[in-house]
Amino acid sequence: EIKRIDSIITPIPASSSAFPLFTVKFRNSTLGLGKIFLSEPVLTVPSSSCYLVQVETGDLGDVYKIRVSCDDVPGFKGWHLKSFRLQELHTKQELNFECNCWLALKGGDKELVKEFPTVTEDQKTLPVYKYVVSVHIGDRWGAGTFANVYITLYGKRGDTGVRKLHTSLTKGRKFQRNKVDSFLVEAVSLSHLQKVVIGHDGEGYGAGMYLKMVTVKESQDSDEEWVFPLWNWLDTHLGLCETVCEIVTV
Repeated sequence: EIKRIDSIITPIPASSSAFPLFTVKFRNSTLGLGKIFLSEPVLTVPSSSCYLVQVETGDLGDVYKIRVSCDDVPGFKGWHLKSFRLQELHTKQELNFECNCWLALKGGDKELVKEFPTVTEDQKTLPVYKYVVSVHIGDRWGAGTFANVYITLYGKRGDTGVRKLHTSLTKGRKFQRNKVDSFLVEAVSLSHLQKVVIGHDGEGYGAGMYLKMVTVKESQDSDEEWVFPLWNWLDTHLGLCETVCEIVTV
């Protein structure tokens, strides 16, 4: 099948060094959960604000959300994404997403990843939540880290993709000994959470960290909380001798 992706993107000055990476998430009874990566436009309209990309794919089944992300490269200041359209060229069936958001670390939601649910007349639109992800560092010498920490949430309805934990809601330096840092991870509803994958990139001296647990709430006002206990090191030489691990909920 030939799919055409249309997106209207307004670049701000000095942002032309990076093009957004589009990920279209979909479900199919045979293929399961899948994705399409788009990194280069095949056609740019004269106004330089609309990008058209054609991709040959298998049967996508029912697209229930899209995820749009940008790489954090030097000189990148952000993108404004106005809308996104996915069209099947043979049947002319299409899905339209009105986005109107910034992908930038210093503006908008201060995020480089955004998800948007599919809106159709024959199915209920899934809600978008700002999950509160709390990382609990243990009370041990050298437990903290200055490395970049990443997490992926998994639920009955897919995953968030890898998210870098940028801005803590807790004051002070992130990921320090005996500290709890909370982060907002916006995503289309995952339904019941099942596991997380968390890790760091090993940057900096003594990058290993002692992680007690990760807790996740559906929102800041939610009473329900998922707990993912570890009580171990994420370190190349201690504990698991790994910097990334999978933790299931209890």
